[in-house]
Amino acid sequence: MRIVAISDTHNRAERLAIPEGDLLVHAGDFTMRGSVAELERAARWLGSLRDRFRAIVAVPGNHDFGFQRAPDAVRARRAFEERGISLLIDDACTVDGVRFFGSPWQPWFYDWAFNFPRADGGDAAQRTWAKVPGDTNVLVTHGPPRGILDEVFGGRGAGCPHLRARIDDLRDLRAHVFGHIHEAYGSKRRGEVLFVNAATCDRERYAPIQPPIVFEIAAS
Repeated sequence: MRIVAISDTHNRAERLAIPEGDLLVHAGDFTMRGSVAELERAARWLGSLRDRFRAIVAVPGNHDFGFQRAPDAVRARRAFEERGISLLIDDACTVDGVRFFGSPWQPWFYDWAFNFPRADGGDAAQRTWAKVPGDTNVLVTHGPPRGILDEVFGGRGAGCPHLRARIDDLRDLRAHVFGHIHEAYGSKRRGEVLFVNAATCDRERYAPIQPPIVFEIAAS
């Protein structure tokens, strides 16, 4: 299966060149401020790509507030799902035998959407990552794991240590796609797992200049 990975498009990637592939993954931050209008615009763009892929799998990000607000969340989800996009919010799906799990959460990051609490000792994070099935092949999260493509400007790691711990237990995992930290864009292999920070926009100008990352995994 040839997977094309993007993230952090912030409604600025309509002219982005999307390579050919079997499946498109978007790891969140479709928008800048997460209004329903912005989310519907993002859904229209992703929906325009649907015929080129067997499936599109996506998770929201910390800018995508609409998915956390009622009644906006219902309308926002409908905009994605009626266009055939598999929107995963702590949920799983299977495409051609490849098992995906997606989640939008990350450690506290200012006062954005889908933040874990600041001072709960990691309880919320551990409960969330415990939901990831043990047989997951491709994990899609908005935020990175601690210590892997998670360095912000200045060198501090912004990834989640509890996510990293859960990943270490996933014996069938072959790829982990995320974004969130624009300046840490790139890919890195550790053992059997390919880690992909697919952030499309750069840090300085939020310009969509970082190209999609394409990789392959064996389908069942």
